[in-house]
Amino acid sequence: MQAGIILSVHHRADARSVTIENRPLSPIQPQLPSADAFRQAAARTALVQVTLDGSQWEVKGVGTLPGSQRPVMWVEGEVDTASVFVASLQNHFSAGISRAVARELDLQPSPGIPLSSRKVTQALDMADASHAPLAGVDYMTQLDLSASSQGDGFRRVCEALGVSAASLGIEQRAAVDARMAESFGTAAAHGGSPVPRDTALQWLREALAIVRA
Repeated sequence: MQAGIILSVHHRADARSVTIENRPLSPIQPQLPSADAFRQAAARTALVQVTLDGSQWEVKGVGTLPGSQRPVMWVEGEVDTASVFVASLQNHFSAGISRAVARELDLQPSPGIPLSSRKVTQALDMADASHAPLAGVDYMTQLDLSASSQGDGFRRVCEALGVSAASLGIEQRAAVDARMAESFGTAAAHGGSPVPRDTALQWLREALAIVRA
């Protein structure tokens, strides 16, 4: 079993605080919390903290626990919220965007220290602003390679493969575009925007081979 962090909450009848401690972590790595989870938590409280509940990350406002008004005492060695947040940015946007945002806002590893909601919101706004042009690049690539729209790139790929674009039926063209949209969507969800053109061209060649099989 790998070493890691699991949060354990202990209540004492004579205490007004809740202590959260470390325990061994199972080998199964939990999925990172979403960028939206951070945004929602930041909208509710002034500070944001990540906790690990068994095999699931949770983004919470610091100072409260579900069903309790007791203040939380964050002990040394607690989960590194800043690092988890930066990793979530990379997962949602891209490695380049997450690095740039982390550098600009000085998001350094800080175990046990919550993030200010203001900084979380700033980081997400910066990432959104950086990602919008990248998403626009992918849109233009999709349009150029669209089978239904008979984009210039699509026609050139067909010619290179010795395929007559006019020979593809409406359903075949729609199937090609659906496969391309799925590939672009998967790439965007994993921070892969903008997709390199060579990669998109390969996706198109594979989609054409599948629908013509």
